[in-house]
Amino acid sequence: MHCEACARKVVKALKGFQGVEEVSADSKGSKVVVKGKEADPMKVVERLQKKSGKKVEFISPLPKPQQEEQGKKEEPPKKEEPLQPPQENKDQAK
Repeated sequence: MHCEACARKVVKALKGFQGVEEVSADSKGSKVVVKGKEADPMKVVERLQKKSGKKVEFISPLPKPQQEEQGKKEEPPKKEEPLQPPQENKDQAK
């Protein structure tokens, strides 16, 4: 997208698409943000390629911090014990 008209065209192409709840386009950054819990990302990409005739790249969102914290909580905490040198047995020294 290089202009506002292109951005509007992209938004219009995705507005009524199945599962899409919100669409925002940034013509300066050449990015489109599509939000929707039921939207199939691959179908959105296919639709944009078909309507625009341009290459479309899918960039997945980063996982939320909550999900990362939950993954850490599932692992049991590891106990760290200081290492001690082996003690000599006085009976073995003889």
